[in-house]
Amino acid sequence: MMEIDKVRKGMWVESQHGVGQVLVIDKTSNSVLVEPLGSDVQWALDADEIQEDQQLHNGCEQYY
Repeated sequence: MMEIDKVRKGMWVESQHGVGQVLVIDKTSNSVLVEPLGSDVQWALDADEIQEDQQLHNGCEQYY
């Protein structure tokens, strides 16, 4: 669960759907648009549904 103020465009997050990158942040509706890793599908998720993925970083699409 993340606070919408801590979400940044381009950050990698995790949800029940999998890992994805934040494309758009809508603070009014407390939601984000996320594109999953390796796909062009997009998910509209509530900020409560996501967690920051500490093991993925911008420019590095694999776990370390």
